[in-house]
Amino acid sequence: MKSPDDRMTPEEAKKYRLVLFRRTFSYLGTGLVLSAIVGGLYRDRMHFIWALCAIGSIFIAFGWFEYLKLTDSLPFFHKQKPRKTKTPYAWRKDKEIKRHKPAFMQKGEDFEDDLTPQTTADIEIFSEKRRSFALIISRVAAGVLLLIASFVIPQ
Repeated sequence: MKSPDDRMTPEEAKKYRLVLFRRTFSYLGTGLVLSAIVGGLYRDRMHFIWALCAIGSIFIAFGWFEYLKLTDSLPFFHKQKPRKTKTPYAWRKDKEIKRHKPAFMQKGEDFEDDLTPQTTADIEIFSEKRRSFALIISRVAAGVLLLIASFVIPQ
């Protein structure tokens, strides 16, 4: 039975769904791009379908390994040290010059004020266990979607 501390407020649940959605579709996009590259290199639709299936299986396996890591079933996985939280760009005293990278590769802290709280979800507000479950769910969901796509595409 869950304790009252484990329950999320409706606002936290909305942000958690946003985190899941964002991670799942980033994995899905990565899988589609890699599959398209493999299919383009071989100039064959069959290799594209094979790559979709292989990358989907890899995502499912990574989700499974993350689950095993969470449950301490694999002793050789070590916990990572907690990272320092970054100061938002607008609050930094010395705004260092960074190389340009596309907006989709930047984090919320890299923007000044153009993102609203409704469109961003900071994963650091959740516990380590919830973050791991988000990673597991998003990897497995992306893997399953890629596998389904590999079955739907005609040869």
